[in-house]
Amino acid sequence: MLFSGDYHFFDYKYNIEGYAGQDAGGAAQTLFLAVSLTLLVLLTILLRRTPEEKARRIVGWLGVFLTVLYAAKTTWESCWDIAETGAFNTGILPLDLCSMIMPAGILTGFGRGRIRQMAAAWVSTGGILGGLATMVQLNAFRYYPLLSFGAFYSMLWHFLMVFMGLLLCVTASRGPDLATVLEGYRFHLIFSAVVIPVDFAFGFDFMFYREMSGLPFLAEAAASLARHRLSLLTPVLMLLVYFAMYSLIAGVTALARKLGGADGLQRAGRGKPVILGHHS
Repeated sequence: MLFSGDYHFFDYKYNIEGYAGQDAGGAAQTLFLAVSLTLLVLLTILLRRTPEEKARRIVGWLGVFLTVLYAAKTTWESCWDIAETGAFNTGILPLDLCSMIMPAGILTGFGRGRIRQMAAAWVSTGGILGGLATMVQLNAFRYYPLLSFGAFYSMLWHFLMVFMGLLLCVTASRGPDLATVLEGYRFHLIFSAVVIPVDFAFGFDFMFYREMSGLPFLAEAAASLARHRLSLLTPVLMLLVYFAMYSLIAGVTALARKLGGADGLQRAGRGKPVILGHHS
């Protein structure tokens, strides 16, 4: 059953009486996934013939939209935090993995050259993985019921992350391969070069680079490294984990291409394959 307490759509998490994560898992999670996956399938089918350049523009404008949405949500949440605690919540800084979709989306649509190529590659690899991983277990449900702004924001955000990546995949000359993974990973490294020093300087765990908090087995590995005064190896380990995860996209695409005979697309006259996001 969905939570049905007495609350308003824009109520802050601490002011929703009686809610203790009842919508985490169960009916709310199932409903969200069912609706989202159905929409993703329908939208990718409907938009699969969109010209590649137009698809990038769509991704760019969605990146702008998400940036505006993030600013609105951060303002809303900060006003509540200051009113409730008298302090700004630094935990909402845009330095987690899913925040990367803002610069990556905008650069995909409006950037130029190599940086655009790397951004588009990340959207089609890390963006899809990050969005899907969060959709499967939406953390926002631990604090907000389904019919609230806090949950709606998170549901929309991660749905769009996956949609933007899939749109690039289905409209590109070929799907993500190892070259695409490497390009996307370079964009990941640029973002990480900002996040890692912030984590260690201020005690955060953005992108899990300091404590790997909440990650099975990896959190224990990070704690062990900390006990041996080797905490600086934690981001190295996490970077390897990210690369392995991104590579899954290339592996799945290669398998699908092999099973579906997609290598024949080039012979059928669809044109020369290109790295996703690259113009020759």
